[in-house]
Amino acid sequence: MIGPAAGRPTRFLLTSAAAAVLLTCASRSLAQAPPDSNTPNAISDAEWRRQMEGRMQQLEQENAALRKQVGDVADTQQAVMKDAQQRGLLTLEAGQPRLTTPDWFDINKFAAEGDFPGSVRMPGTKTSFQIGGYVQLDAIFDADRIGNKDSFVVNTIPTGGEKTGSGNTNFSIRQTRLFLKTQTPTESWGNLVTYVEVDFQGTDGAEPRIRHAYGQIGDKNQFLAGQTWTAFQDATIFPATLDAQGPPGIVNNRRPQVRFRHEWNDQWNGVIAIEDPSSEITTPAGVSGVKSQPYPDLAGNVRWQPAWGHLQLSGVLRYEQFDPDVGSRESDVGYGLSLTGSVKTLRLDEKHVDSVLFQAAGGNGIARYLNDTNGQNLDAVLFAPGDNLDGLPAAAGVLAYQHWWNRKWGSTIGYSIVVIDNRSAEAGSDYHQGQYGMFNVRYYPAERVMIGGEVLYGVREDHDGSTGDDLRLQFSAQYRF
Repeated sequence: MIGPAAGRPTRFLLTSAAAAVLLTCASRSLAQAPPDSNTPNAISDAEWRRQMEGRMQQLEQENAALRKQVGDVADTQQAVMKDAQQRGLLTLEAGQPRLTTPDWFDINKFAAEGDFPGSVRMPGTKTSFQIGGYVQLDAIFDADRIGNKDSFVVNTIPTGGEKTGSGNTNFSIRQTRLFLKTQTPTESWGNLVTYVEVDFQGTDGAEPRIRHAYGQIGDKNQFLAGQTWTAFQDATIFPATLDAQGPPGIVNNRRPQVRFRHEWNDQWNGVIAIEDPSSEITTPAGVSGVKSQPYPDLAGNVRWQPAWGHLQLSGVLRYEQFDPDVGSRESDVGYGLSLTGSVKTLRLDEKHVDSVLFQAAGGNGIARYLNDTNGQNLDAVLFAPGDNLDGLPAAAGVLAYQHWWNRKWGSTIGYSIVVIDNRSAEAGSDYHQGQYGMFNVRYYPAERVMIGGEVLYGVREDHDGSTGDDLRLQFSAQYRF
Protein backbone atom coordinates (compact mmCIF):
# COMPACT_ATOMS: atom_id res chain seq x y z
CA MET A 1 0.00 0.00 0.00
CA ILE A 2 1.34 3.44 -0.92
CA GLY A 3 0.46 6.15 1.56
CA PRO A 4 1.83 9.20 3.41
CA ALA A 5 4.23 6.98 5.33
CA ALA A 6 5.88 5.84 2.12
CA GLY A 7 8.01 9.05 1.97
CA ARG A 8 9.51 8.61 5.44
CA PRO A 9 12.41 6.31 4.42
CA THR A 10 13.35 8.74 1.66
CA ARG A 11 13.39 11.76 4.00
CA PHE A 12 15.45 9.78 6.52
CA LEU A 13 18.05 8.77 3.95
CA LEU A 14 18.30 12.28 2.51
CA THR A 15 18.81 13.69 5.99
CA SER A 16 21.49 11.09 6.72
CA ALA A 17 23.25 11.82 3.45
CA ALA A 18 23.24 15.55 4.11
CA ALA A 19 24.69 14.97 7.56
CA ALA A 20 27.44 12.81 6.09
CA VAL A 21 28.33 15.52 3.55
CA LEU A 22 28.51 18.17 6.28
CA LEU A 23 30.63 15.88 8.41
CA THR A 24 33.00 15.27 5.48
CA CYS A 25 33.38 19.00 4.86
CA ALA A 26 34.06 19.61 8.51
CA SER A 27 36.66 16.86 8.56
CA ARG A 28 38.43 18.34 5.56
CA SER A 29 38.53 21.74 7.31
CA LEU A 30 40.08 20.20 10.38
CA ALA A 31 42.59 18.39 8.19
CA GLN A 32 44.06 21.76 7.19
CA ALA A 33 44.95 22.58 10.85
CA PRO A 34 47.82 20.43 12.31
CA PRO A 35 47.92 19.78 16.04
CA ASP A 36 49.73 22.20 18.38
CA SER A 37 53.16 20.70 19.23
CA ASN A 38 53.00 22.27 22.69
CA THR A 39 49.90 20.22 23.59
CA PRO A 40 50.68 17.44 26.08
CA ASN A 41 50.71 13.95 24.56
CA ALA A 42 50.41 15.48 21.04
CA ILE A 43 50.91 13.14 18.12
CA SER A 44 53.17 13.91 15.23
CA ASP A 45 51.95 15.96 12.28
CA ALA A 46 52.37 13.03 9.88
CA GLU A 47 50.45 10.66 12.13
CA TRP A 48 47.61 13.15 12.53
CA ARG A 49 47.31 13.64 8.79
CA ARG A 50 47.31 9.87 8.21
CA GLN A 51 44.42 9.40 10.66
CA MET A 52 42.41 12.24 9.11
CA GLU A 53 42.88 10.85 5.60
CA GLY A 54 41.66 7.43 6.76
CA ARG A 55 38.62 8.97 8.42
CA MET A 56 37.84 11.01 5.30
CA GLN A 57 37.99 7.90 3.10
CA GLN A 58 35.61 6.08 5.48
CA LEU A 59 33.14 8.97 5.42
CA GLU A 60 33.27 9.19 1.63
CA GLN A 61 32.47 5.44 1.38
CA GLU A 62 29.54 5.83 3.77
CA ASN A 63 28.34 8.86 1.81
CA ALA A 64 28.45 6.89 -1.47
CA ALA A 65 26.47 4.00 0.09
CA LEU A 66 23.82 6.41 1.41
CA ARG A 67 23.48 8.04 -2.01
CA LYS A 68 22.95 4.62 -3.62
CA GLN A 69 20.23 3.72 -1.08
CA VAL A 70 18.48 7.04 -1.76
CA GLY A 71 18.49 6.27 -5.50
CA ASP A 72 17.18 2.72 -4.99
CA VAL A 73 14.30 3.95 -2.81
CA ALA A 74 13.36 6.59 -5.36
CA ASP A 75 13.38 4.05 -8.22
CA THR A 76 11.27 1.61 -6.17
CA GLN A 77 8.76 4.33 -5.28
CA GLN A 78 8.41 5.36 -8.91
CA ALA A 79 7.88 1.73 -10.05
CA VAL A 80 5.28 1.05 -7.34
CA MET A 81 3.48 4.33 -8.06
CA LYS A 82 3.42 3.57 -11.80
CA ASP A 83 2.04 0.06 -11.22
CA ALA A 84 -0.55 1.32 -8.74
CA GLN A 85 -1.63 4.08 -11.10
CA GLN A 86 -2.04 1.60 -13.96
CA ARG A 87 -4.32 -0.54 -11.76
CA GLY A 88 -6.36 2.47 -10.75
CA LEU A 89 -5.16 2.53 -7.15
CA LEU A 90 -3.96 6.15 -7.18
CA THR A 91 -4.26 9.30 -9.21
CA LEU A 92 -1.98 12.31 -9.60
CA GLU A 93 -3.04 15.77 -8.52
CA ALA A 94 -0.58 18.65 -9.22
CA GLY A 95 2.10 16.01 -9.69
CA GLN A 96 1.48 14.48 -6.27
CA PRO A 97 0.05 10.96 -5.79
CA ARG A 98 -3.36 10.60 -4.16
CA LEU A 99 -4.92 7.26 -3.18
CA THR A 100 -8.28 6.46 -4.73
CA THR A 101 -9.11 4.19 -1.74
CA PRO A 102 -8.61 4.78 1.97
CA ASP A 103 -5.32 3.72 3.56
CA TRP A 104 -7.02 0.92 5.48
CA PHE A 105 -8.68 -0.68 2.44
CA ASP A 106 -6.98 -3.93 1.40
CA ILE A 107 -7.25 -4.11 -2.38
CA ASN A 108 -6.11 -7.75 -2.35
CA LYS A 109 -9.50 -8.77 -0.97
CA PHE A 110 -10.98 -8.23 -4.41
CA ALA A 111 -8.94 -11.16 -5.74
CA ALA A 112 -8.65 -13.23 -2.56
CA GLU A 113 -9.39 -16.93 -3.08
CA GLY A 114 -12.56 -18.10 -1.35
CA ASP A 115 -13.14 -21.04 0.97
CA PHE A 116 -14.49 -23.45 -1.66
CA PRO A 117 -13.34 -24.16 -5.26
CA GLY A 118 -14.18 -21.47 -7.78
CA SER A 119 -15.12 -18.84 -5.20
CA VAL A 120 -13.72 -15.47 -4.14
CA ARG A 121 -13.93 -13.69 -0.80
CA MET A 122 -16.21 -10.68 -0.36
CA PRO A 123 -14.12 -7.63 0.69
CA GLY A 124 -14.09 -7.08 4.43
CA THR A 125 -16.08 -10.25 5.26
CA LYS A 126 -15.65 -13.98 5.88
CA THR A 127 -18.15 -14.78 3.11
CA SER A 128 -17.00 -16.52 -0.08
CA PHE A 129 -19.21 -16.41 -3.15
CA GLN A 130 -19.36 -18.05 -6.56
CA ILE A 131 -21.32 -17.12 -9.67
CA GLY A 132 -21.64 -19.83 -12.30
CA GLY A 133 -23.84 -21.65 -14.76
CA TYR A 134 -23.87 -22.14 -18.49
CA VAL A 135 -25.32 -20.90 -21.75
CA GLN A 136 -26.82 -23.67 -23.90
CA LEU A 137 -28.36 -23.68 -27.35
CA ASP A 138 -30.46 -26.68 -28.39
CA ALA A 139 -31.32 -27.35 -32.03
CA ILE A 140 -34.23 -29.84 -32.03
CA PHE A 141 -35.95 -31.78 -34.81
CA ASP A 142 -39.01 -33.97 -34.16
CA ALA A 143 -40.19 -36.56 -36.65
CA ASP A 144 -43.76 -35.75 -35.58
CA ARG A 145 -45.27 -32.96 -33.57
CA ILE A 146 -45.04 -33.29 -29.80
CA GLY A 147 -46.69 -31.23 -27.10
CA ASN A 148 -43.42 -29.88 -25.70
CA LYS A 149 -41.07 -28.56 -28.36
CA ASP A 150 -38.22 -27.67 -25.94
CA SER A 151 -38.01 -30.83 -23.80
CA PHE A 152 -38.72 -34.47 -24.67
CA VAL A 153 -41.77 -35.00 -22.42
CA VAL A 154 -43.25 -38.40 -23.27
CA ASN A 155 -46.66 -37.59 -21.80
CA THR A 156 -47.14 -34.88 -24.47
CA ILE A 157 -46.85 -37.33 -27.39
CA PRO A 158 -50.21 -37.45 -29.22
CA THR A 159 -52.06 -40.79 -29.18
CA GLY A 160 -55.08 -42.37 -30.86
CA GLY A 161 -54.54 -41.19 -34.43
CA GLU A 162 -53.76 -37.60 -33.47
CA LYS A 163 -50.35 -37.68 -35.16
CA THR A 164 -50.02 -35.20 -38.02
CA GLY A 165 -47.11 -36.81 -39.83
CA SER A 166 -45.29 -33.49 -40.11
CA GLY A 167 -42.05 -32.80 -38.28
CA ASN A 168 -41.02 -29.74 -36.34
CA THR A 169 -37.74 -27.84 -35.93
CA ASN A 170 -36.99 -25.68 -32.90
CA PHE A 171 -34.04 -23.69 -31.57
CA SER A 172 -34.07 -23.10 -27.81
CA ILE A 173 -31.89 -21.44 -25.14
CA ARG A 174 -34.23 -22.32 -22.27
CA GLN A 175 -31.78 -24.75 -20.64
CA THR A 176 -29.41 -21.85 -19.89
CA ARG A 177 -28.76 -21.65 -16.15
CA LEU A 178 -27.35 -19.18 -13.66
CA PHE A 179 -26.51 -19.75 -9.99
CA LEU A 180 -25.12 -17.84 -7.01
CA LYS A 181 -23.60 -19.68 -4.06
CA THR A 182 -22.22 -18.20 -0.83
CA GLN A 183 -20.43 -19.81 2.10
CA THR A 184 -19.70 -18.21 5.47
CA PRO A 185 -18.00 -19.93 8.42
CA THR A 186 -19.73 -19.58 11.80
CA GLU A 187 -18.21 -19.94 15.24
CA SER A 188 -20.21 -22.93 16.46
CA TRP A 189 -22.56 -24.14 13.71
CA GLY A 190 -20.14 -24.85 10.86
CA ASN A 191 -20.49 -23.36 7.38
CA LEU A 192 -23.53 -21.30 6.39
CA VAL A 193 -24.37 -21.89 2.71
CA THR A 194 -26.94 -20.14 0.52
CA TYR A 195 -27.74 -21.20 -3.05
CA VAL A 196 -30.03 -19.75 -5.73
CA GLU A 197 -30.32 -21.19 -9.25
CA VAL A 198 -32.55 -20.20 -12.15
CA ASP A 199 -33.13 -21.46 -15.67
CA PHE A 200 -35.35 -20.10 -18.43
CA GLN A 201 -38.01 -22.80 -18.53
CA GLY A 202 -40.80 -20.49 -17.39
CA THR A 203 -44.35 -21.17 -18.56
CA ASP A 204 -44.52 -18.20 -20.93
CA GLY A 205 -41.59 -18.31 -23.33
CA ALA A 206 -38.00 -18.17 -22.11
CA GLU A 207 -38.80 -16.59 -18.75
CA PRO A 208 -36.62 -17.11 -15.66
CA ARG A 209 -37.74 -19.89 -13.34
CA ILE A 210 -36.34 -20.64 -9.89
CA ARG A 211 -34.95 -24.17 -9.67
CA HIS A 212 -33.26 -24.01 -6.27
CA ALA A 213 -33.36 -21.42 -3.50
CA TYR A 214 -32.23 -22.53 -0.04
CA GLY A 215 -30.07 -21.84 2.96
CA GLN A 216 -28.12 -24.50 4.83
CA ILE A 217 -26.01 -24.49 7.97
CA GLY A 218 -23.74 -27.15 9.41
CA ASP A 219 -21.16 -29.66 8.20
CA LYS A 220 -21.68 -33.23 9.41
CA ASN A 221 -25.11 -32.23 10.70
CA GLN A 222 -26.85 -29.96 8.19
CA PHE A 223 -30.10 -28.04 8.57
CA LEU A 224 -31.65 -26.82 5.30
CA ALA A 225 -34.71 -24.70 4.53
CA GLY A 226 -35.87 -23.68 1.06
CA GLN A 227 -36.53 -25.29 -2.31
CA THR A 228 -34.33 -28.08 -3.69
CA TRP A 229 -34.51 -31.75 -4.69
CA THR A 230 -36.96 -33.83 -2.70
CA ALA A 231 -35.39 -36.22 -0.17
CA PHE A 232 -37.21 -39.01 -2.05
CA GLN A 233 -34.91 -38.37 -5.03
CA ASP A 234 -31.33 -39.39 -5.83
CA ALA A 235 -30.13 -36.56 -8.05
CA THR A 236 -26.75 -38.23 -8.61
CA ILE A 237 -28.21 -40.97 -10.85
CA PHE A 238 -29.66 -38.48 -13.36
CA PRO A 239 -27.85 -39.51 -16.58
CA ALA A 240 -25.87 -37.04 -18.70
CA THR A 241 -28.52 -36.21 -21.31
CA LEU A 242 -28.64 -33.23 -23.65
CA ASP A 243 -32.42 -33.09 -23.31
CA ALA A 244 -33.58 -31.07 -20.30
CA GLN A 245 -36.41 -33.41 -19.26
CA GLY A 246 -34.53 -36.65 -18.78
CA PRO A 247 -35.96 -40.17 -18.32
CA PRO A 248 -39.76 -40.36 -17.83
CA GLY A 249 -39.53 -42.85 -14.96
CA ILE A 250 -36.94 -41.07 -12.83
CA VAL A 251 -37.94 -39.62 -9.44
CA ASN A 252 -37.37 -35.95 -10.15
CA ASN A 253 -39.03 -33.20 -8.15
CA ARG A 254 -37.94 -29.96 -6.47
CA ARG A 255 -40.07 -29.01 -3.46
CA PRO A 256 -40.06 -26.31 -0.75
CA GLN A 257 -38.98 -28.14 2.38
CA VAL A 258 -37.23 -28.25 5.74
CA ARG A 259 -34.68 -31.03 6.03
CA PHE A 260 -31.96 -32.43 8.28
CA ARG A 261 -28.95 -34.37 7.03
CA HIS A 262 -26.62 -36.39 9.25
CA GLU A 263 -23.26 -37.83 8.23
CA TRP A 264 -22.23 -40.85 10.29
CA ASN A 265 -18.89 -41.30 8.50
CA ASP A 266 -17.31 -40.96 5.04
CA GLN A 267 -19.54 -43.71 3.63
CA TRP A 268 -22.90 -43.37 5.41
CA ASN A 269 -25.33 -40.45 5.63
CA GLY A 270 -29.06 -39.95 5.99
CA VAL A 271 -31.68 -37.29 5.27
CA ILE A 272 -35.16 -36.64 6.64
CA ALA A 273 -37.43 -33.84 5.41
CA ILE A 274 -40.92 -32.41 5.61
CA GLU A 275 -41.98 -31.12 2.19
CA ASP A 276 -44.72 -29.22 0.40
CA PRO A 277 -47.65 -31.68 0.17
CA SER A 278 -49.51 -30.55 -2.97
CA SER A 279 -51.54 -33.54 -4.24
CA GLU A 280 -52.73 -34.18 -7.80
CA ILE A 281 -56.20 -35.75 -7.85
CA THR A 282 -58.55 -36.62 -10.71
CA THR A 283 -62.24 -35.93 -10.01
CA PRO A 284 -65.29 -36.76 -12.18
CA ALA A 285 -66.93 -34.16 -14.36
CA GLY A 286 -69.48 -32.10 -12.50
CA VAL A 287 -67.90 -32.69 -9.08
CA SER A 288 -66.55 -29.52 -7.52
CA GLY A 289 -64.43 -29.19 -4.42
CA VAL A 290 -60.89 -28.50 -3.28
CA LYS A 291 -57.79 -30.60 -2.77
CA SER A 292 -56.55 -30.00 0.75
CA GLN A 293 -53.26 -30.90 2.39
CA PRO A 294 -53.52 -30.90 6.18
CA TYR A 295 -50.12 -32.55 6.63
CA PRO A 296 -46.77 -32.16 4.87
CA ASP A 297 -45.15 -35.01 2.97
CA LEU A 298 -42.50 -36.88 4.96
CA ALA A 299 -39.51 -38.01 2.89
CA GLY A 300 -36.06 -39.36 3.65
CA ASN A 301 -33.17 -41.51 2.48
CA VAL A 302 -30.16 -43.47 3.67
CA ARG A 303 -27.05 -43.50 1.46
CA TRP A 304 -24.00 -45.78 1.37
CA GLN A 305 -20.99 -44.62 -0.65
CA PRO A 306 -18.23 -47.25 -0.89
CA ALA A 307 -15.30 -46.89 -3.29
CA TRP A 308 -17.10 -48.74 -6.14
CA GLY A 309 -20.12 -46.40 -6.31
CA HIS A 310 -23.17 -45.94 -4.09
CA LEU A 311 -26.57 -47.28 -3.04
CA GLN A 312 -29.47 -45.18 -1.74
CA LEU A 313 -32.79 -46.27 -0.28
CA SER A 314 -35.40 -43.49 -0.30
CA GLY A 315 -38.97 -43.32 0.97
CA VAL A 316 -41.94 -40.98 1.13
CA LEU A 317 -45.16 -40.95 3.17
CA ARG A 318 -48.01 -38.61 2.29
CA TYR A 319 -51.66 -37.83 3.05
CA GLU A 320 -54.04 -37.00 0.19
CA GLN A 321 -57.43 -35.38 0.79
CA PHE A 322 -60.35 -34.01 -1.21
CA ASP A 323 -63.19 -31.88 0.20
CA PRO A 324 -66.19 -31.90 -2.18
CA ASP A 325 -68.68 -29.07 -2.12
CA VAL A 326 -71.38 -31.70 -1.62
CA GLY A 327 -70.70 -34.88 0.30
CA SER A 328 -68.15 -36.08 2.80
CA ARG A 329 -64.41 -35.57 2.89
CA GLU A 330 -62.34 -38.32 1.27
CA SER A 331 -58.71 -39.13 1.99
CA ASP A 332 -56.01 -41.72 1.34
CA VAL A 333 -52.44 -42.44 2.44
CA GLY A 334 -49.72 -42.42 -0.19
CA TYR A 335 -46.32 -44.04 0.13
CA GLY A 336 -43.33 -44.97 -1.98
CA LEU A 337 -39.88 -46.58 -1.96
CA SER A 338 -36.98 -46.12 -4.34
CA LEU A 339 -33.68 -47.98 -4.62
CA THR A 340 -31.01 -46.16 -6.62
CA GLY A 341 -27.31 -46.59 -7.18
CA SER A 342 -24.22 -46.34 -9.34
CA VAL A 343 -21.43 -48.78 -10.11
CA LYS A 344 -18.08 -47.53 -11.37
CA THR A 345 -16.56 -49.59 -14.18
CA LEU A 346 -13.82 -48.43 -16.57
CA ARG A 347 -11.56 -45.55 -15.52
CA LEU A 348 -9.43 -43.13 -17.55
CA ASP A 349 -8.61 -40.90 -14.57
CA GLU A 350 -10.35 -39.44 -11.53
CA LYS A 351 -12.60 -37.23 -13.68
CA HIS A 352 -13.40 -39.73 -16.42
CA VAL A 353 -14.96 -42.87 -14.94
CA ASP A 354 -17.56 -45.07 -16.65
CA SER A 355 -20.60 -45.93 -14.55
CA VAL A 356 -23.87 -47.83 -14.51
CA LEU A 357 -26.81 -45.83 -13.12
CA PHE A 358 -30.09 -47.39 -12.02
CA GLN A 359 -33.36 -46.76 -10.18
CA ALA A 360 -36.30 -48.98 -9.22
CA ALA A 361 -39.22 -47.14 -7.61
CA GLY A 362 -42.80 -47.94 -6.72
CA GLY A 363 -45.63 -46.99 -4.45
CA ASN A 364 -49.15 -45.68 -4.12
CA GLY A 365 -50.08 -42.05 -4.81
CA ILE A 366 -46.56 -40.94 -5.82
CA ALA A 367 -47.18 -39.88 -9.45
CA ARG A 368 -46.32 -36.25 -8.70
CA TYR A 369 -42.78 -37.33 -7.80
CA LEU A 370 -42.14 -39.09 -11.14
CA ASN A 371 -40.81 -37.17 -14.11
CA ASP A 372 -43.44 -38.03 -16.72
CA THR A 373 -46.53 -38.32 -14.51
CA ASN A 374 -45.99 -35.11 -12.54
CA GLY A 375 -48.83 -32.73 -13.41
CA GLN A 376 -51.14 -35.46 -14.77
CA ASN A 377 -53.45 -35.65 -11.69
CA LEU A 378 -52.57 -39.30 -11.16
CA ASP A 379 -51.81 -39.39 -7.43
CA ALA A 380 -55.38 -40.46 -6.68
CA VAL A 381 -58.82 -40.71 -8.30
CA LEU A 382 -62.33 -39.92 -7.03
CA PHE A 383 -64.83 -41.59 -9.36
CA ALA A 384 -68.11 -40.29 -7.94
CA PRO A 385 -69.42 -38.30 -4.97
CA GLY A 386 -69.35 -40.48 -1.90
CA ASP A 387 -66.79 -42.90 -3.32
CA ASN A 388 -63.46 -43.47 -1.62
CA LEU A 389 -60.41 -41.55 -2.75
CA ASP A 390 -58.17 -44.19 -4.37
CA GLY A 391 -54.44 -43.69 -4.62
CA LEU A 392 -53.05 -45.00 -7.90
CA PRO A 393 -50.19 -47.52 -7.77
CA ALA A 394 -47.15 -46.52 -9.81
CA ALA A 395 -43.87 -48.20 -10.77
CA ALA A 396 -40.88 -46.65 -12.48
CA GLY A 397 -37.39 -47.66 -13.55
CA VAL A 398 -34.22 -46.19 -15.06
CA LEU A 399 -31.10 -47.89 -16.41
CA ALA A 400 -28.24 -45.99 -18.05
CA TYR A 401 -24.57 -46.41 -18.88
CA GLN A 402 -22.14 -43.51 -19.13
CA HIS A 403 -18.92 -44.13 -21.07
CA TRP A 404 -15.79 -42.07 -21.80
CA TRP A 405 -14.18 -42.92 -25.15
CA ASN A 406 -11.27 -40.68 -24.18
CA ARG A 407 -10.82 -37.47 -22.18
CA LYS A 408 -12.67 -35.37 -24.78
CA TRP A 409 -15.41 -37.74 -25.98
CA GLY A 410 -18.21 -39.26 -23.91
CA SER A 411 -21.54 -41.03 -24.46
CA THR A 412 -24.66 -42.01 -22.52
CA ILE A 413 -27.16 -44.72 -23.42
CA GLY A 414 -30.29 -45.26 -21.35
CA TYR A 415 -33.80 -46.67 -21.04
CA SER A 416 -36.67 -45.70 -18.74
CA ILE A 417 -40.28 -46.74 -18.10
CA VAL A 418 -43.13 -45.57 -15.88
CA VAL A 419 -46.46 -47.40 -15.42
CA ILE A 420 -49.65 -46.26 -13.69
CA ASP A 421 -52.09 -48.96 -12.56
CA ASN A 422 -55.28 -47.30 -13.77
CA ARG A 423 -58.68 -48.03 -12.25
CA SER A 424 -61.32 -49.45 -14.58
CA ALA A 425 -63.56 -46.41 -14.28
CA GLU A 426 -60.90 -43.98 -15.46
CA ALA A 427 -61.19 -42.27 -18.83
CA GLY A 428 -59.66 -44.12 -21.74
CA SER A 429 -57.39 -41.17 -22.55
CA ASP A 430 -55.78 -41.20 -19.08
CA TYR A 431 -52.04 -41.80 -19.05
CA HIS A 432 -51.06 -45.42 -18.49
CA GLN A 433 -47.46 -45.92 -19.54
CA GLY A 434 -44.45 -44.09 -20.94
CA GLN A 435 -41.23 -45.56 -22.33
CA TYR A 436 -38.08 -43.88 -23.50
CA GLY A 437 -34.70 -44.70 -25.01
CA MET A 438 -31.80 -42.35 -25.66
CA PHE A 439 -28.22 -42.25 -26.91
CA ASN A 440 -25.84 -39.32 -27.20
CA VAL A 441 -22.28 -38.43 -28.11
CA ARG A 442 -20.64 -35.46 -26.38
CA TYR A 443 -17.41 -33.69 -27.38
CA TYR A 444 -15.46 -31.40 -25.03
CA PRO A 445 -13.07 -29.34 -27.18
CA ALA A 446 -12.15 -27.11 -24.24
CA GLU A 447 -12.50 -27.39 -20.48
CA ARG A 448 -15.78 -25.46 -20.30
CA VAL A 449 -17.27 -26.23 -23.72
CA MET A 450 -19.47 -29.15 -24.77
CA ILE A 451 -20.87 -29.94 -28.22
CA GLY A 452 -23.07 -32.99 -28.69
CA GLY A 453 -25.81 -34.83 -30.53
CA GLU A 454 -28.59 -37.01 -29.11
CA VAL A 455 -31.23 -39.41 -30.41
CA LEU A 456 -34.41 -39.90 -28.34
CA TYR A 457 -37.35 -42.19 -28.93
CA GLY A 458 -40.48 -42.24 -26.75
CA VAL A 459 -43.80 -44.07 -26.66
CA ARG A 460 -46.92 -43.08 -24.72
CA GLU A 461 -49.75 -45.53 -24.04
CA ASP A 462 -53.18 -44.53 -22.69
CA HIS A 463 -55.54 -46.43 -20.42
CA ASP A 464 -57.58 -47.62 -23.43
CA GLY A 465 -54.48 -48.95 -25.23
CA SER A 466 -54.03 -46.06 -27.65
CA THR A 467 -50.38 -45.29 -28.34
CA GLY A 468 -48.24 -42.61 -29.89
CA ASP A 469 -44.50 -42.28 -30.49
CA ASP A 470 -41.94 -39.70 -31.49
CA LEU A 471 -38.33 -39.67 -32.67
CA ARG A 472 -36.27 -36.62 -31.78
CA LEU A 473 -32.79 -35.50 -32.85
CA GLN A 474 -31.13 -32.87 -30.71
CA PHE A 475 -27.85 -30.99 -31.16
CA SER A 476 -26.56 -28.86 -28.29
CA ALA A 477 -23.72 -26.43 -27.61
CA GLN A 478 -22.96 -25.58 -23.99
CA TYR A 479 -20.58 -22.94 -22.61
CA ARG A 480 -19.93 -22.99 -18.86
CA PHE A 481 -18.75 -20.05 -16.80
